[in-house]
Amino acid sequence: MKTVRVIVFFCLISFFAKAQDDDAKWGKNPERCKMNLSLYVEFYRQNNLNDAYQPWSIVLNECPKASKNLYIHGPKILWYKINNTKDPNIRKKYADTLMLMYDKRIENFGEEGKVLGYKGIDFYKLYPEKKKEALDILAKSLEIDGKSSDPAAITTLMSIAVDLYKENKLPAEQVLEFYNKCSEALTSQFEAKPDNENIKKAQDNIDLALINSGVATCDKIVPIFTKKYEANKDNVDMLKVLLKLLARQQCTDSKVYAEASEQLNKLQPSAFSAYSLAQLFVKRGEFSKASTYYLQAINLDSISEQKAQYYYELAVISGTKLGQLSTARNYALKAAELKKNWGKPYILIGQLYAQSAKDCGDDAYYQSLVYIAAVDKFITARSIDPDVADEANKLIASYSAMYPTKEDMFFHGDTEGKSYTIGCWINETIKIRVR
Repeated sequence: MKTVRVIVFFCLISFFAKAQDDDAKWGKNPERCKMNLSLYVEFYRQNNLNDAYQPWSIVLNECPKASKNLYIHGPKILWYKINNTKDPNIRKKYADTLMLMYDKRIENFGEEGKVLGYKGIDFYKLYPEKKKEALDILAKSLEIDGKSSDPAAITTLMSIAVDLYKENKLPAEQVLEFYNKCSEALTSQFEAKPDNENIKKAQDNIDLALINSGVATCDKIVPIFTKKYEANKDNVDMLKVLLKLLARQQCTDSKVYAEASEQLNKLQPSAFSAYSLAQLFVKRGEFSKASTYYLQAINLDSISEQKAQYYYELAVISGTKLGQLSTARNYALKAAELKKNWGKPYILIGQLYAQSAKDCGDDAYYQSLVYIAAVDKFITARSIDPDVADEANKLIASYSAMYPTKEDMFFHGDTEGKSYTIGCWINETIKIRVR
């Protein structure tokens, strides 16, 4: 008999507990709640968001624990009402409901960090002038969720932080601190899901936000990116972004830029990594090494315009730094061949000719003929490329003033218009002209 009483006792406890759970889930009027839940769901499925609002609102207010879908569907319903309401007072009512809905979701279904991320994004959309409040919501979301934070919330947080910094309402140190936390979260997520485009896009967005903020001077971002590099040496995509950002901020003389460039080229030899290394060694004054990487970039790239740029830069260092004048001209002509109507390679060849004048003639007269060859290249550049016309005109005016005089020409037995082949490395035939 005693055993029977115990069983009955526990059955009663279980019954009352279930009844309490049902009350908590369905509220004081379960039938009304269930009916409105069913109504709003049916309207929602039909994309009839206007009619879905009223029964949805009843469920939110009277039985907020009825279903998690109440909160998943809620933002779409409320944004429909907000966007289709002209009365500012009514719009405010819907906006307040949206914020209340997020608080109720946290209260009844948890996931505070995740939900605060949604709330912060919507708060900023609703009240763009209240940046600090939006930042506080998103910062709390990041603090709670850490490395699992929503990429969209992270992007919005960084955008607001940069705006506040530009308005002198947030110190630079705080922006950098936010960037560090956001980047750590995204890096962790990217390692777990390397093909996720949303994560990649979010990382690009916060990197650009930092760079465009004005906070990102080399002395501030190099330590950040050094730490980022050390933790992700085998992440090819991260290395590419890091190098691009450092180059944009002209931080290419940093140790991390050198190490990341060589590491990227080791992991994934490409025109991009080879070109990064070429630029690095040019800046360091190691021009022979730079030439090696320019040639590698040329061999690896398939885009003619890019190859033309590599050839042009290689021509510059070959002619002006390594003294390889004939080789420099060959590279410049290849650049011109790959990129039609580009005048800069001819400007460069003309300048190399002019600089060689004293080495390419037996006396002052024959040396002055070299300037004619130089001017011919400037004229070619001007004729094919309007973008270099001003520079070409200045060079033409400067070097044509160094043509031989009529007296010198007659003294050497020449006549104007006569063909003359310049020797030396230039080896070009010109028509004699005088100043």
